[in-house]
Amino acid sequence: MIFRLSAHDAVSSTNDLVKEALRRGEPEGLAVWARRQDGGYGRQGRAWASPPGGLYLSLLLRPEVPLAQLPTLSLVAGLAVREAIARSVAAEHDGRIQVKWPNDVVFAREGEGVAKLCGISLERIAGGICVGIGVNVLPPDDGDAATVSGKNRPCYLAELGFTGGVVDSVRDAVLAAFSQRYDRWCERGFAPFLEEYGAHALLTGKRVVVDDLAARVMASGMVEGVDEHGRLLVHDEDSRQVVALSSGEAHISVIETLF
Repeated sequence: MIFRLSAHDAVSSTNDLVKEALRRGEPEGLAVWARRQDGGYGRQGRAWASPPGGLYLSLLLRPEVPLAQLPTLSLVAGLAVREAIARSVAAEHDGRIQVKWPNDVVFAREGEGVAKLCGISLERIAGGICVGIGVNVLPPDDGDAATVSGKNRPCYLAELGFTGGVVDSVRDAVLAAFSQRYDRWCERGFAPFLEEYGAHALLTGKRVVVDDLAARVMASGMVEGVDEHGRLLVHDEDSRQVVALSSGEAHISVIETLF
C-alpha cells in the first residue's frame, strides 16, 4: 500500500475529509493529515483536543474482507503506531510503550499507571473504512495540556527523547509501519499479529471490569489476552469462565494497574 498524502494546515477533522472522500467513491490509499483540527474526535465520538504539535491523520481504506474481521484493523493500526512511536523515541522506553485494547497506545509509567500517547478510531462509511489516528507528539505551546496531573494525563513523545524533531517524521513512520501490515491483514486476518500483540499488550495479566454501553458489567476478572478475532479474553470471577468481549460493545471501566 502506497498512500496519497493530502496535507492541510487546519481542518475541522481529518476523519470528516476522509468520510467525504469515501462517499465520493475515491479509491483506497488516501491519507489526510493536518497540523491542527478544530473538531477532532476519537472512538465513539469522544472529543479529541487537536492543537498544533499533535499528529492528526486519517486513512481511507476499502479492504475486501469479511465484516467480522474489520474490528481487528484497529488493533493492527495500534501495533503500527506503537512501532512507529518506539522508533521515534529513546530506545530505553520501548518496553513501556504498549497497546491498550482496543484502540490506544500508552506509556506505562512506573508507579504512576499509564498515560495516553495515541488514540485510534474506526468507522465504516459508504462501503469503506476511515481509520483515524491521533498521536501526542509535542506539547501545546500554552503548556496547559502538558501540566494536567494524575494517571489520565497525556504523554508526549517529546517527554520520551523524541528523535524526529517534527511531527511530519512521526506521520511518515506511522504510514510506513501501517503499510507493512495492511496487505498481510487483508490476506490473513489478525492471526499473524497475535504474537506481536501479546508481546506489547498492556492488559494481559491485569484485573479489569468491563461494562457494556449501558454501563452494565459484562465481565470482571483477569485478562488472558486477545483471540484471533480481536476479542478481549477475560476470566470472569463470577461465572468462572473465559468471556470473549468485542470492542464495539465493551468499555473497560476499571484496570488494576501493577506498575
